[in-house]
Amino acid sequence: MKKILFIITKSEIGGAQKYVLDMAAGAKNAGFAVAVASEQNSYFYEILTELGIEFIEIKNLQRSVNFAMDAKLLFELIKIIRKEKPDVVHLNSSKIGALGAIAAKLARVPRVVFTAHGWAFRDPRQAWEKYAIIAVSRLAALFQDRIICVSECDKEAALKYKIAPPEKLVVIHNGINPKALSLLARKEARTRLNIDEKNLVVGTIANFYKTKSLDTLVLAAISAIHLSPQIKFVIIGDGPERIKMEELIKKYRLDGYFLLTGALKNAGQYLKAFDIFVMPSKKEGLPYALLEAMAAKTACVASAVGGIPEIIENEKNGLLIKDMSPGKLNNAISRLIKDKKTTRALGAAAAETIQSKFSLKQMLEKTLVIYE
Repeated sequence: MKKILFIITKSEIGGAQKYVLDMAAGAKNAGFAVAVASEQNSYFYEILTELGIEFIEIKNLQRSVNFAMDAKLLFELIKIIRKEKPDVVHLNSSKIGALGAIAAKLARVPRVVFTAHGWAFRDPRQAWEKYAIIAVSRLAALFQDRIICVSECDKEAALKYKIAPPEKLVVIHNGINPKALSLLARKEARTRLNIDEKNLVVGTIANFYKTKSLDTLVLAAISAIHLSPQIKFVIIGDGPERIKMEELIKKYRLDGYFLLTGALKNAGQYLKAFDIFVMPSKKEGLPYALLEAMAAKTACVASAVGGIPEIIENEKNGLLIKDMSPGKLNNAISRLIKDKKTTRALGAAAAETIQSKFSLKQMLEKTLVIYE
């Protein structure tokens, strides 16, 4: 029986973490022995334990660059890999993609796979930071046997910056199982979130990072609050930018219009509470939150960045905005509020898209071939 060791930087539940959980469960069901290594997190640990998957805590893990800590992390990874003796190491996140690949090769692992969940050098950064990350990504690729890009956009970026040769890159879109979302009925979802049934809800599920551009939603709300006296904006998630968003909401006296729930377990189950789902991001890979919102038949408005244009076809199964701005987002929200027929049609088409093109089954089958 082949063994796969998944390694990821952070165990907070975001897109990359959901990907690891889905892949680990899928590989186990396919007959592989599976283990997952990450920083400690009780929620992540509980889910893996329920799935019967071994969880290994990484103690010297941090996202920022610290050469002393990173050296300790490298030796810790080598120790973990040698103990687990995997046939495949599957790496997720930029730092682990580099250090984990080196550690795996030093530990003589037969196959090293890396999934790029949106290249870090595509984040808004200073030029020197961008090119430093590109250099590290190129170095890491020398130790990676296969690089999975979650979108064609990411593959094109890898080729443009010569991260790896074409034969090492493969595109496998993220996929979901809509039935596994366990969506709450609209009334129950709203009751749990303490939202009135009369409210017209514009919502999103996102961690508070700069790349998520949640300030765009707050600024759009300045005008959007005049569209309906019952309008409510809901953000499910948490993160380092939350305080700034709270200050911005307070500055423009929008307190009564916004609900910031914090991080919620199984956040996707609340999607039926939304009338409109928005994603104003500056950078994305192929976002799970958008896939789930579309599967829930929610009309979606999103930035034309990363892999999003590979999911949404403008005016067909959602609204796609190039060069996202508060004004453009407000106009899209206004249109959907006024034209309920279009809103329903976009939601129905969105769900059909997920069912036919972005299934978990397709993602698993294509990835398992790479392990073999």
